Amino acid sequence: MLSAVDFKSKDGGYMKVKMVLSLLIVCLTAAGLLSWVYSVTTPIIEEGIRTKLDEQLKVVFPSACVFDPLVVEGDTLLRDTLWIAIDSVGNKVGIVFKVFPMGYGGPIETLVALATDTGVVAIRPATPSEGLKETPGLGVRITEPWFMKQFRGKKIKDIQLKKDGGTIDAITAATISSRAVTEGVRKGIEKYVKWLPDKKKIGRRFTPLNK
Repeated sequence: MLSAVDFKSKDGGYMKVKMVLSLLIVCLTAAGLLSWVYSVTTPIIEEGIRTKLDEQLKVVFPSACVFDPLVVEGDTLLRDTLWIAIDSVGNKVGIVFKVFPMGYGGPIETLVALATDTGVVAIRPATPSEGLKETPGLGVRITEPWFMKQFRGKKIKDIQLKKDGGTIDAITAATISSRAVTEGVRKGIEKYVKWLPDKKKIGRRFTPLNK
């Protein structure tokens, strides 16, 4: 015959098992729900990122309609960093690349569009809402149109601050930020100019100008 203690022991064990099973069901349900939400929202988020990037690329290279990412087999450093700019009739009109020069407050993400004649089409530093950490009222002025317009049509030999022998006016009291962007653009051209397309019609293979 089972004693009262035995009944309590069996009942307590049953309750523990029931509690564990309940928690397991809740966890599995939550995990399944999170997985479903992730599978639904991830494509939407990724599409939003692609759309925003495409808009930014078109800002720096208005004559281009398509931006073909250049990915070299075995070189992951170019991923999301370099694009071939293609116009509405399929002509390769230049490249767009991204650089991250170190400014006063941190890296300054900057898009640079380069035409096939190696002249700058436009540049676009990130804004504060996009992560720019430069000083408000000073370094952040690298995003002002007058500063960015100075780079239009410039070749690499001219892309330096005037105080360094170039043609770019520095922002008053923000020389570090001004020089960071200027040097970033110049060094970016040095690095990526070899990827300027040498064929006019669109194709999947791209031949560097300088191997």
